[in-house]
Amino acid sequence: MKEKVLIIDREPDIRKTLEALLRKEGYQVRSASGGDEAVDTFISEPFDLVIMDINMPVTNGLKVLRKMKKLDEDIKVIVLTGSASIDNAIQALRHNGAFDFLAKPLENVGQLINSVEKALQKQKLHKK
Repeated sequence: MKEKVLIIDREPDIRKTLEALLRKEGYQVRSASGGDEAVDTFISEPFDLVIMDINMPVTNGLKVLRKMKKLDEDIKVIVLTGSASIDNAIQALRHNGAFDFLAKPLENVGQLINSVEKALQKQKLHKK
């Protein structure tokens, strides 16, 4: 079976769409609607990749990203957000260790699939 992906987004429609897209590609998928739920899920089971939004209820997505990187410094995280400012991209990529930063709405789902494949390939190489 393919790798395991955690999706974190406050919007149920986006979570369901991403889940369906990634399952169609053969990935195992879990999802969470907010930061605390996501961190608890991340602690309770292993994941190969996280796809997350920055805008979350209660806590900031960048804080969640930092927590996950502290728990597993090698986890690959793709930020998929409607808050696609240059400042947020720099924060996520340079200061918090995200693998990629994509803007919502996605103009091409192939862009996300390509990013997922590259992140997981890099993850596999790192584990070897």
